[in-house]
Amino acid sequence: MKTKRNLPRIFKEILAIVLLVFFPICQSYSQCDLGLITIEQCDMENIDFDTDGNPDGIINIYTETGTTVADGTWMIDPKYDAAFDAATGQLSTWELKNSTTPATLDEYFFELRNTTCGDDPVRTARLILGPYSGVALPPSGPLNVNATGCDNDGLEGFDLFNAFAINDEIPSPHLNGVWTYNGSSSSYLGVSESKLFVRIPYQPGIPLVDQEVFELTYTVSGAEGCATPQQTTVRVAMVRQVDSGNPTPIDICEDDMLAGIYDTEIDLRDDQYLEEEDIEGSWLSEPTGEIEDEQDSMINLRTIYDRLINNGNNLRFGCQSYNFVYAVEDRSAVCSDQSSTIAVTFYEQLRPFSQPDPPPQICANDVPGDLNLFDLLEFTNINGLDFTYANDNYVNWRFVSGPSPTSGDLGLLLKPVEFVAPPYEFYLGRINTLGAEPGRYIYEYAVSPKINCQSFGEVCDPYALLGATGYCEHPCDVFTARVEIVVLGFDYAGEDTTDINLCESDRQVDLRSLLTSNGNLIATTGVWTNTAGEVINNTFVFPDSDTSQTFTFVYTTTSSDGCVDVANLTFTVNTLPDAGENNNIALCSDDLTITLFDLLGGTPDITGTWAGPFGYTSVDHLGVFDPNDEMLPILGEGVYTYTVEGNEGCSTSDDASVTVTIIEPLTIGDDRADTFCKLEGRVNLFSLLDRDTPRTGIFEDTDNTGALSLDGVLEFETLTNEIYEFRYVLTNVAPCDESSLVVSVQIVDLPIPDVPDQEFCILDAVRLDDVEVDVLNYNWYDTLESETPIVDNPILLDNQIYYIANVDADNCESERLQVSINILNTGERSSEGELCTLDFQDGVSPNGDNQNDTFDLLIEEIYNIPEAFPDFELQIFNRYGSLVYEGNNNTEEFRGESNTSVRLGDDLPTGTYFYIFTPNFENNLPIQGSFYLSR
Repeated sequence: MKTKRNLPRIFKEILAIVLLVFFPICQSYSQCDLGLITIEQCDMENIDFDTDGNPDGIINIYTETGTTVADGTWMIDPKYDAAFDAATGQLSTWELKNSTTPATLDEYFFELRNTTCGDDPVRTARLILGPYSGVALPPSGPLNVNATGCDNDGLEGFDLFNAFAINDEIPSPHLNGVWTYNGSSSSYLGVSESKLFVRIPYQPGIPLVDQEVFELTYTVSGAEGCATPQQTTVRVAMVRQVDSGNPTPIDICEDDMLAGIYDTEIDLRDDQYLEEEDIEGSWLSEPTGEIEDEQDSMINLRTIYDRLINNGNNLRFGCQSYNFVYAVEDRSAVCSDQSSTIAVTFYEQLRPFSQPDPPPQICANDVPGDLNLFDLLEFTNINGLDFTYANDNYVNWRFVSGPSPTSGDLGLLLKPVEFVAPPYEFYLGRINTLGAEPGRYIYEYAVSPKINCQSFGEVCDPYALLGATGYCEHPCDVFTARVEIVVLGFDYAGEDTTDINLCESDRQVDLRSLLTSNGNLIATTGVWTNTAGEVINNTFVFPDSDTSQTFTFVYTTTSSDGCVDVANLTFTVNTLPDAGENNNIALCSDDLTITLFDLLGGTPDITGTWAGPFGYTSVDHLGVFDPNDEMLPILGEGVYTYTVEGNEGCSTSDDASVTVTIIEPLTIGDDRADTFCKLEGRVNLFSLLDRDTPRTGIFEDTDNTGALSLDGVLEFETLTNEIYEFRYVLTNVAPCDESSLVVSVQIVDLPIPDVPDQEFCILDAVRLDDVEVDVLNYNWYDTLESETPIVDNPILLDNQIYYIANVDADNCESERLQVSINILNTGERSSEGELCTLDFQDGVSPNGDNQNDTFDLLIEEIYNIPEAFPDFELQIFNRYGSLVYEGNNNTEEFRGESNTSVRLGDDLPTGTYFYIFTPNFENNLPIQGSFYLSR
């Protein structure tokens, strides 16, 4: 229900009329593209917006341009959003990082926009921001400097802005200034942006602080009225960063230690170990105990090594590093301490490994032929310490010589390949001798000394290490050893042979003639044995049998070197084919799923196929028919013949037949389905059957509804909104089973709409279609028994009663619901306390722009006054109380002209007018108000 509150009243107070007379309403008109305003702020560092005595750098764009929020909203480039508040127009000039220069006059550009001008700005403005070079920190110390920094070898640079005072009351200097060095020192390297780069020379000894003062001036330029540049000069003391020198690591192989090369002391301060270091440093304590005095740089490597191997108890030390640290303290707090580490590393040498004699002898036909060359090596063992080298990343195999590098896999270097699954174990040197040419083969195994000092993920091929430089370099040597094998020949026995079929009529066979060959001649010196291990002749005579027989024999040869070769032979001796015995069968036409093979008598072979009526042939011995499988043919009456071709080696075939007779069942028709409204009450299921379906059957209540009578009548009273199935059955003659079909009945039971009694304000002029309904499709009725729905959408009147029913697409209806109508008159309150009234428009401007040209009584989508109150009366008075207009349903709407005798036809002047609207309908009260007439 729509209502309005706090309505104006006619003649409420005399004072209101007086105010309207002496304070007329003003209307402003805006224009677009009013030009550019230039704002100059030459000394932003002194701006005090809040006048609290502390500068803040804030200005207001509305104030600076003489505009107000009513004119629109000022906008700035989004990259300056952090500095500008568009809602208030306040701009923080301290947040703008650059001054305005002749090249950047429009950098700080503003546009005033409003809805009237759309995409065109009302006015534009630009800010000329004067240069600001910042305030240096107060000078301090004997050198009178503003800041102190560390030269850090001239790598990182010192930020000169660190010499400026920056806080809430002092802004940051503009960033588009230029630095100028006010000196000529050779230590000065230059300035990049705001970074000062210098290199202070080293001065050994006292005084320990090497520093130099640099004076630089920062200049920021301006433009137009703020063109005078600003400058700030700073003095910076730069202190030299101490240098602990460049260390060189000492890598020592164990064999050099044992050779006595490092028996004497060495000085770590020699340039070959540490160079370019400051002399004021000291040596830190370290675990070897060699350096006892922080100024003593002498050490004895042989003493350290002897402690490492512990009298031979720690021979497998791998590698061990000792760090000697030289440290130099900083000369000022602005710099940092420095240290350099000389790493001394001892590397364990490789211990010998070799192949013991004699080399192994392998028959070329050994299966499997896999061999691990690594297993043929013997590694050193000292006092229980194992010196076996088997890490894939630091070892490799290579082929040296042999009769045929491409025979078998003897010539392959078995290094990593991408598709090999872990564990890879390439160190094993796997080869395959199967089928290799007889002779002597030589391989070499190489081990990188890095195997004793491994790094995660490192790969170091020892063969690359032998002649390469780079990450595989090592102070110790690569160790290699050769491995030999001898491959022996054999007498060829042929290949394993299977899947040979012979016929029992052949009687016997030459066994060697059945073996297949790889191209070599099969030796005739071998021996045949059966599965029991008994020796048999090469000519084999078939034993008598009623079924096919399979035989397996082994042919074995032995060479002069004792190499044995074996070939396995398997063959089958087949019998003549058997198609089985004839048969007859009767089938019902509604069940033609059979397998013909199952109907044959005897013991037929499963190797035959079927042929029958209508060109039928089968793909196998089964002869399957299934009417539900669209890939199979339909079974028909006739004789089906099963033919078994001769087995392999036997050419004669055999036949048998099955004679099929088909019985037809009664025709019952197709399944039926129908939909009923529950209000229809009942249906006779026989009426739903196809006209060709015999009526001699019975209906079965398969869903156990309890609503089906013996004569086929289905009562709806107890059924719900579901689908129910009923089976109709006819009895057939054997071998056919009963015929049946399914009758499906869908009951549509729609819910009653949930629509409460309706209450509306008479001003709404509500029609029947305006009532909110909780269902999608429905019908309205005048009475409970009416058969004709209401279609003309009448206006709702007080004390009316309507009836509504839910309806679906098939015109099924629910039970009907009574809905009462209560229409409130003007001045009445609803059951929820809302007042039935309205506010007419508050202004009339008869200027022909189609907006408020008349005092409109047709308020679209809200109120239709003429339709709600066809006998209404409207009176309009001027501010002196004189009647200037009278109207009703037949009178032209008020357009600012008088239609009374006082000023008939005259255009009324601009001002406030008062109206009284009288509904003249039942108990509806008049409505009073005022509006403003403008021209």
